[in-house]
Amino acid sequence: MLGAIYITVDYIDVYTETKDLLRYTSSSSVRVKILICLSEGHETMSALKKETGITSSTLSHNLSDLEKRKISTKEGEKYFLTSMGKIITLNLIENIKTNAAINKFQRLWLGHDISCIPPHLIKRVGDLHKSVLVESESGEIFKPHETYQKIISGSKYIRGVSPIFRFDYIDLYQKLVVEHDIDVELILTQDIVNRTLEGIDGENLEHLQDFMSRDKVKFWVIPDDVKIAFTVTDKYLSLGLFHENGDYDNTKDLISDDHDAVAWGNQLFNHYRNQAEKLEL
Repeated sequence: MLGAIYITVDYIDVYTETKDLLRYTSSSSVRVKILICLSEGHETMSALKKETGITSSTLSHNLSDLEKRKISTKEGEKYFLTSMGKIITLNLIENIKTNAAINKFQRLWLGHDISCIPPHLIKRVGDLHKSVLVESESGEIFKPHETYQKIISGSKYIRGVSPIFRFDYIDLYQKLVVEHDIDVELILTQDIVNRTLEGIDGENLEHLQDFMSRDKVKFWVIPDDVKIAFTVTDKYLSLGLFHENGDYDNTKDLISDDHDAVAWGNQLFNHYRNQAEKLEL
């Protein structure tokens, strides 16, 4: 606890030392637009005017000021970011994306448990800003069955962490493995594995064993109680969270086909797979 206090005080001191730069780079919509445009590469004054809709005189004043602060520079008729300017702008864009994801999906974050998302991915939650929040009062997000099929159809792989285990998906996964040569990796908690095996009959156990014996199918088990549910493919991310009271919220699902969101989901899966062990029946 004492260490946490020192860290908090340290960041307060850092903020005090850097607040002027923070305020300068983010408080002016004109400068923000200029920096975002220059992050794509060299730009002429006419190109900046066309992209931003800002007058030449306002652009000229702000570009001159950015150059004095060594954030941007000029060669001939083209403006571009300095090395320091690139660092500032990349982090500025990341902050914009984060704020967009927070604002857009407030109903998902509020009242939900995010403790199972590791800090390095919390920092990159802006990668989800192009997602869509699917909501259902009935809680049947993936029914009718075609909704879930759409997410995973045509994929090269399916990876997921699930708070439940549904046998009706085994036939779907098996069809995809056999007919479309798709890799399937699923991570289950030890509690779900125990409850599944306790309630399974001989026929279903044999069916499950046959499915798990295929080269393209991997089941993993993780000892801890994971309060998150998601499926990620090479094309889609589907993410669900638990309420803070511990119940899974099956009325809200974040879905995205954006490259950054899919990459985020794959990193989240790898985070849990690194903690898991291969499930053997």
